[in-house]
Amino acid sequence: MIARLQTLAIVAILLAVVGMPLSIGYATWRDHQNIRKEWSVRGPACPVAARLSTAVRGAKPPPPFVYRGAAFAYQIGDVECVATPEKSLFDSSSYTICQFDSPAAVEVAVGGRKLIFEPGFGHSATVTVRKGEVSCVAGQGGRYHGPGVGQRLLDAATPP
Repeated sequence: MIARLQTLAIVAILLAVVGMPLSIGYATWRDHQNIRKEWSVRGPACPVAARLSTAVRGAKPPPPFVYRGAAFAYQIGDVECVATPEKSLFDSSSYTICQFDSPAAVEVAVGGRKLIFEPGFGHSATVTVRKGEVSCVAGQGGRYHGPGVGQRLLDAATPP
């Protein structure tokens, strides 16, 4: 009887030791999926401008910033950036996504190139820098602090 209990205890310990890396791997994969899902945006491409038009110049634009090797400058509003993991489970690399709530214009400099996007007033912009390529998607505005945060705040404020 004692031998069976000892064998059962050893098997339980081995299962726990094997289960820990598996559960950590699954949790990491799930987190990566959630980040990609929350930060993926579909919509029309932002209009590209050769130079900043006078119509979108802010009175006192926020200071430019550099995030993960890409330089960003925008005219008005707020911004939030994230390093989004690649789709492959075994690829540890990531790419940059920045969401601007209502920038009027966004200037992005990466790899010696400079692009100016003008989504316009009242429109959000999501800029992606992936493998040196820059893209921008215009939205309807109000999409700051990561997609879904507003709904989560409303859900938390609503009593059950």
